[in-house]
Amino acid sequence: MRDFALAAAERGQHFFYVLIREPLAPLDRGNKYEDPLAEALGELGEVVGGGSQLGAGNTIEYCGLDVIVNDRDRGLEVIRKCLRRCGAADDTVIEEYVPEFRELEL
Repeated sequence: MRDFALAAAERGQHFFYVLIREPLAPLDRGNKYEDPLAEALGELGEVVGGGSQLGAGNTIEYCGLDVIVNDRDRGLEVIRKCLRRCGAADDTVIEEYVPEFRELEL
């Protein structure tokens, strides 16, 4: 993840990984979080990836989103508001990697 963050920083952008502790399959994750967030970000940024972490017995433990924004503070505000509106739990974490690793609250 740090490599994505460094590459974004070189372009003057900011990378965040959003860890959502909800067991959603890819299509459900896209419908519930990725698509609404992409729309909410508009020209401010984009959802560049996502994934679902498999657990024991092909269960899904959690999912996540890779997000790049052009303005850190405005981007974080949009991410937080949109994910709350979409029903993300309070234990959702926004990870920032540059200039150093930090876990930010939803």
